[in-house]
Amino acid sequence: MGFTRQWDASCPRVWDSWEEDGVGWVIQDLAPEDDDRALHILEKDFLPDEVLCAYSKLTEDPESVKSMVRFWRDCLAQRMSLGCYTVTNGKKTLVALNVCVVDTIEERVPSTPIEGVAWNNVYRAIEYLEEKCDPFKYLKLDTILHALGLSVLTEYRGKHLGSRILAARRPLCLAHGIKATATMFSGPASQKSAARAGFSTICAVPGKELAENGMNFPKDDSIVIKLMVKRYDE
Repeated sequence: MGFTRQWDASCPRVWDSWEEDGVGWVIQDLAPEDDDRALHILEKDFLPDEVLCAYSKLTEDPESVKSMVRFWRDCLAQRMSLGCYTVTNGKKTLVALNVCVVDTIEERVPSTPIEGVAWNNVYRAIEYLEEKCDPFKYLKLDTILHALGLSVLTEYRGKHLGSRILAARRPLCLAHGIKATATMFSGPASQKSAARAGFSTICAVPGKELAENGMNFPKDDSIVIKLMVKRYDE
């Protein structure tokens, strides 16, 4: 049986908050009214920069872009995604987010069809990585928090928001009885950020291996995607 988030009057729940240079910051459940803004950030800021999407020229494939946005929207519907907001005079503005879903051995979320040549190429790389090292088997768990896109608006980068969002997965998971998280990190910066947050690498695959297994990526060993995990019950 799959996971269902109980969204009640206590939501959206705040998982981290701080002040810096006179600006308030909050990391909380992504509010439903911010879904459209979140999808806009993912489409305009994440897709052009993410390594696998860039090499697949995903932004040049309209069918793939539309399919990926539908995929993300269905992920957000589970209401386990994290939003990072600035708070000025009581007004919250979404500036970063992490698309998170709870997967079980019985049910993977979402069930949205993967359409478009470029998006299929990217998704196959994710599947290939987890086929090499199944995180459920590695962690010996039936339920895991997966993440499928972390994006920070360009003008807010350099503030370590990615690391704080990764850290916020801990209270999110513990509040819902989830013992671990697993994510594919595709770029050196995100991999370093995850390592700083205590994630460990359980599988690494170079671009050359992806190309040799039928995916359209450069045969370049300097391109390495990593499956990284972190437990919260130790």
